[in-house]
Amino acid sequence: MSDKIKEIGPVALLGSVTAALYGLLFHFEREILQITGQGGWTFLIPIAIAFVLSYTHGNFTAGFWDLLGIKAKK
Repeated sequence: MSDKIKEIGPVALLGSVTAALYGLLFHFEREILQITGQGGWTFLIPIAIAFVLSYTHGNFTAGFWDLLGIKAKK
């Protein structure tokens, strides 16, 4: 049981970071759209945001399912 307790911290941290990133994305939606609409290399901003959100959300989800004991078939 102590192994699962040790895993809760990183999973909770990743969940909190993911929630904060989504909150920031929705809060600054208009500003992001204005900046990316200016042309040039600004189109990379939403791509970078998507990669960061995907990374944090994916790691959170993997840890969450591991805590529940659900594993994929091999």
